[in-house]
Amino acid sequence: MRDPAEPANLFPRPPAPFPPEEYAARIERFRKALARRGIDGAIVSRHVSRLYLTGFDSSAGTLLISADQGALFAVDFRYIVMARRALPFARCVLMRPGGPDGALPFASKWRTAGYEGADSRAATDAIFARFSGVRKWEAVDSDLGALRSVKSALERGALRAAIRQGDRLFADAIQKISPGMSEWQIRNVFRSGADRLGHGESFETIVCAGKNGAECHHRPDATVLRPNMPLLVDFGVVLDNYHSDMTRCVSFGRPTPLYRKVYEIVLEANRAAIDGLRPGMTGAEVDAMARGVISRAGYGDAFGHSLGHSVGMEIHEGPNFSQSEKRVIKPGMVITVEPGIYLPGRLGVRIEDVVLVTRGGCEVLTRTPRELVSL
Repeated sequence: MRDPAEPANLFPRPPAPFPPEEYAARIERFRKALARRGIDGAIVSRHVSRLYLTGFDSSAGTLLISADQGALFAVDFRYIVMARRALPFARCVLMRPGGPDGALPFASKWRTAGYEGADSRAATDAIFARFSGVRKWEAVDSDLGALRSVKSALERGALRAAIRQGDRLFADAIQKISPGMSEWQIRNVFRSGADRLGHGESFETIVCAGKNGAECHHRPDATVLRPNMPLLVDFGVVLDNYHSDMTRCVSFGRPTPLYRKVYEIVLEANRAAIDGLRPGMTGAEVDAMARGVISRAGYGDAFGHSLGHSVGMEIHEGPNFSQSEKRVIKPGMVITVEPGIYLPGRLGVRIEDVVLVTRGGCEVLTRTPRELVSL
């Protein structure tokens, strides 16, 4: 992984996988989860799941995990040489169109097998037909999600690096933004910066000038940033397959009394959740701490989304901080805290940080100051 303290590289290298031991350990944990459920083996077909379990980035391939035999990766001619070099912890077999299926003998004794329910119906039906010896299929999405929700030491390091690059991007970009620029032009500043400092944007950057801030996921358009207008930017950097996520609001001139008031309420809600978060709480309990601040201030109806979401190899993972989240928060989870108030036709404020859940509370990984800045 590149040291983010190094000078920006205009041609950043491809995402770097972790050592093979990291993936072998992930596969072993997944095997134990299958065994606990009485599942003989699982078919892992989604790209992000294969990447999580192997570190191998390919547009095709099927990963088979046996509860008692280890792992097998079946892939076509385009990837087989690379796969055999990159996956010392798994047997790799060649898939030939119309030829013998090297994956079938590995799963020949499976009678209860796992599959990813999040896959498309067509993909799922194809898997069921291909492994016709299986008598019972069980979805294993929750098992994979539970593994991914608690980040390993290497994952936490990757996330820290991505978040540091996000902080750096914001500091660089804010120096290049000025009244007279359109939201689209501002978005391009962030996009080019994400390419320069990482491996691109975590998602399409959200840029909201003035009253457009009231649209939570406003798409940048030709709206021009004017003097004395506030600006909301929600963006992220992906680095080595891990994502950052941050929202900040700045004022280009003197903010109105209403804007300053709303900002202080949102900031208080952000701090209340961060200060009160403890492992063992449910996501709903964490959400309630921030939501209570906003509701008591009289703006409960103006905070219509959840407080936050987990971040990792995908920008939105579980568990969440939401009113309906019953899953328990554990040390090692990395989750956003992003309360907001949105007043249509007037203004919108959101303050988002990424936190690492620790044994005694949480560590704020986002370093960009949260206080309102006037430029």
